[in-house]
Amino acid sequence: MDRAKELGILKALLHYNETGTTAMAEAPWENAVSAYMCPDRHRLEEEKLIRGRPVVMGMSCDWPENGSYRTDDFTGVPILIVRGRDGRLRAFLNVCRHRGAKVTEGCGKARSFRCPYHAWVYADDGALRAVPEQHAFEGALDGRQGLTPLPLAEKYGMVWVLPTPAADGSCDLDIDPWLCGLEADLKFWKLDTYHFHSRHAHYEDMNYKLLVDTFLEGYHFGFLHADTLRGVLKPHMNHFETFGPNSRTTYARAKLDRLPSTPEAEWSLMWNSTIVTQMFANTVFSPQGDHMEIYRCFPVEGRPDRSVMEMSLYIPKPAATADEKRHWDANMDLALNVITTEDFPASRTMQIGFGSGAQQSIVFGRNEPALIHYHQSIRRALGLPVEGEPVRAAAE
Repeated sequence: MDRAKELGILKALLHYNETGTTAMAEAPWENAVSAYMCPDRHRLEEEKLIRGRPVVMGMSCDWPENGSYRTDDFTGVPILIVRGRDGRLRAFLNVCRHRGAKVTEGCGKARSFRCPYHAWVYADDGALRAVPEQHAFEGALDGRQGLTPLPLAEKYGMVWVLPTPAADGSCDLDIDPWLCGLEADLKFWKLDTYHFHSRHAHYEDMNYKLLVDTFLEGYHFGFLHADTLRGVLKPHMNHFETFGPNSRTTYARAKLDRLPSTPEAEWSLMWNSTIVTQMFANTVFSPQGDHMEIYRCFPVEGRPDRSVMEMSLYIPKPAATADEKRHWDANMDLALNVITTEDFPASRTMQIGFGSGAQQSIVFGRNEPALIHYHQSIRRALGLPVEGEPVRAAAE
């Protein structure tokens, strides 16, 4: 995204505001309720969408120093990501090559990792450094010389990992082909200048795609969020654009009304909208005025009706005072409160409704183009038939 694109989106939102319209898909589209319930479909999604594609793991600032590490189990495989003494970020399966135990838990800073079971030690580059009573394993350590690497990309201030080891053992991942043009957006936000503030995991009794669906339409803003978002976001009005299976939905803030009386040189997309970038297939990245939010959504326990959403909040500079910390904590609490006390309770009833036999499909309207695009993209990624061409926003 460049300045011309930023202004173009704002002008489109102003047009929608003046005409009472919004971005529209070419036609409504029906999605089978089995997409949220079928165990076989769910296993295929875990294989192809969660473990078969690069997954956003966070932003570069999650590993701020050499030795910084984090573990992650949300993809269904244990992952360890560590910034080595050489400054390079690497990902491994968090699995000791002796008996398969995790070599570490949580996050922190370390130069090496000592498996708690039998004290095998691995360096921050994954190499096996020490084996107690090594003479007992004579001839058995060939091919077990370190932690199994996973392909990782650190670019544009964001970090992705492919949760499945590469056939050739490579630890390098070229992320650009997966972004399909989102690179310009990520460059625009200068994510490498941000700092991690806080993170929260929220577990739910619903399909993980319902967590993602929550973010992909503003049709419900004026109804479900009539009180909480009144005066914050304009209901039922957004700009929409696709990037391969990814998409960007830009919702207008109420302050957009002041934009026509403001010099164009002072127009800011970030301060006059809420941007929701759907990074296929389970992540939502959202610039929010003075901070950044990342929502990662995953299945849980291999069940189509269990999920977890991890929210992370990133800020322009570390909170230096108690007042600054309270400010950012309040931002985190506000976002989580709206989502977990309004959106998710409604979505829970959807999951229950899917199993009631009331209908075989649900319908997405033309005014919900991001939902149509997301679920059609999923069907394509799974090799399932999709009627028609990818959804596009109607001409502005």
